[in-house]
Amino acid sequence: ISSETVYVYAPLAHRMGLYNIKTEMEDLAMKYLEPGTYKEIARKLSETRRERTRYINEFIKPLQDKLARAGVDFEIYGRPKSIHSIWNKIKKKGVAFEEVYDLFAIRIIVDSPPEKEKEDCWKVYSIITDEYNPSPERLRDWLSNPKSNGYEALHTTVMGPQGKWVEVQIRTKRMNEIAEKGLAAHW
Repeated sequence: ISSETVYVYAPLAHRMGLYNIKTEMEDLAMKYLEPGTYKEIARKLSETRRERTRYINEFIKPLQDKLARAGVDFEIYGRPKSIHSIWNKIKKKGVAFEEVYDLFAIRIIVDSPPEKEKEDCWKVYSIITDEYNPSPERLRDWLSNPKSNGYEALHTTVMGPQGKWVEVQIRTKRMNEIAEKGLAAHW
């Protein structure tokens, strides 16, 4: 069942834009297909949780201040990478857990009217890149060209405090609802 889930149902959920379901299926399948690896990554994530939380707070603080001063209605938080996703990165790049730098991403959700969504997302991008240096080759613009599953967002990777790269995802509440629950759930 786990193998079938990884090869059929998780990709189907991804194709339909059901990110949360896809992630949960992949993690559950991995728990049974690779129990040792799953437990090891979960243990290491647990050990580094306090340090990551401290870093996320340090990274977010200046952004919160600048976004509030700019009059942006937003939510901002750190989102952990799934265990399956970390495992994939370890396999694909041939690195150790300690070398996976993006164990989390910062997500900024903007409350924006439909006619100002793109403008507001790019405004937030500008505020972020005024505070932290972006990696130009790591900008993903799915506002201008949404993915085939309906996903819309801006993703960028910036150099945060202590010289660490941090992925930042910017999207509106509507875009977030579609990303989390799928296009059909939004309508």
